[in-house]
Amino acid sequence: MKRTLIRKTLFLLAIVLASGFAIFRAPLRLGLDLRGGVSLILRVKVEDASPEQQREVVEQTRQILERRINAFGLSESPVQAYGSRGNELLVQFPGITDASRIKTLLQSRGVLEWYSVADGPYRSEREAIAAHGAVLPPTLKMAATKPAAAGGQSWYVLESRPIVRGTDLRDARVAADTMEQPVTAFTLSQDAAARFERYTEANIGHRTAIVVDEQILSVPVIEDVIRDSGQIRGARTPEEAEDLAINLRSGALPAAIEVVEQTMVEASLGADSIRAGLQAGAAGLAAAVAAMLLYYRWAGVNATLALLLNGALLIAALSCFGAVLTLPGIAGAVLTIGMAVDSNVLIFERIREELRAGKSSSAALAAGFSKAFATLVDTHVTTVVSCIFLFFFGTPAVKGFATTLVIGLLTNLFTSVFVSRVAFDWEVLKRGRTSALSIGMPG
Repeated sequence: MKRTLIRKTLFLLAIVLASGFAIFRAPLRLGLDLRGGVSLILRVKVEDASPEQQREVVEQTRQILERRINAFGLSESPVQAYGSRGNELLVQFPGITDASRIKTLLQSRGVLEWYSVADGPYRSEREAIAAHGAVLPPTLKMAATKPAAAGGQSWYVLESRPIVRGTDLRDARVAADTMEQPVTAFTLSQDAAARFERYTEANIGHRTAIVVDEQILSVPVIEDVIRDSGQIRGARTPEEAEDLAINLRSGALPAAIEVVEQTMVEASLGADSIRAGLQAGAAGLAAAVAAMLLYYRWAGVNATLALLLNGALLIAALSCFGAVLTLPGIAGAVLTIGMAVDSNVLIFERIREELRAGKSSSAALAAGFSKAFATLVDTHVTTVVSCIFLFFFGTPAVKGFATTLVIGLLTNLFTSVFVSRVAFDWEVLKRGRTSALSIGMPG
């Protein structure tokens, strides 16, 4: 028996070390309500589409937005479906205080097109159309440059068929030109590179227009043959060039989006939430430990050990899964403390019943844990099933609560049954099989 106990104890020590390593390597991340930041509700503008087509467009938009956000360095900000309309998305940015750049990045469709310039520039659209007999043929189209700092724009007449599209790009990165001005460097696919080489070779000395989201970024003159790589100028700042590169890499949005709601959470409010949550958790833990020690004596120490290990396993699991801790998550953790105490009380009372029946300490332990186990599984499974419904049909806050509670229930089932049993077995081994257990008055 002693050899088996030693193996079980070493197994527990390995779990404790692994949990500590997981927490150290991937510290638990705090959510918006604990850290402060920005929450955005986005609406995908899907018109004249069937419900199935709308779902496809919204899902494609969600994936593209996630790629943009990840490229921006905010991997902890997943894009989630929101509401019952079917075309709204929720994205939260913990730690972000200025949402203007994020909103611009998300709302830009990122549609890149490269056109031949037929004529221009003109000071207005009316002037450009008048220069072509008031009616443009189908082979031509109008486009304007981005508004300058002074508010002015230039208009160009372009060939209506693009030479290169954003879908032809293999990669896009921010760089600097010979004058140390920010540019977006791009690389074309093999087919597009061959097509672009033929075009630039035949149009050396002519102008070409780089258009993003129906606005002209720049109108450079083709000075040499361009094959599979080049640069896009027109960005005023390195951030603009970087955002363009991110949008081109992530792909063009299939539909326009708008921000329908923006919520700011101050970091000070997050600190207050953390403080209040920790105080509630500490108070609950202290009350539970005190009650267990007073009522169950030495067995209460076993329950406390199991409770602490349960907390460590819960935090380690959340860290490994990359979960973000929110206020509802703290509520789930506090509820886990109550469930853990309830599990230990159930086991201890079963053991006391067996002791009243006149069984020895080792026999009472075996029977008590065996009889309590089925009840514990039943209660935990029913709660997990409830949490599954909360996760699939609840809001993101409710999902955080459900996730934390489910993980806490699974770790609690392990600690209350396995850890407590190992602690009791060591007590029996130390005191002897016929000695009384320190589990409070059996009557």
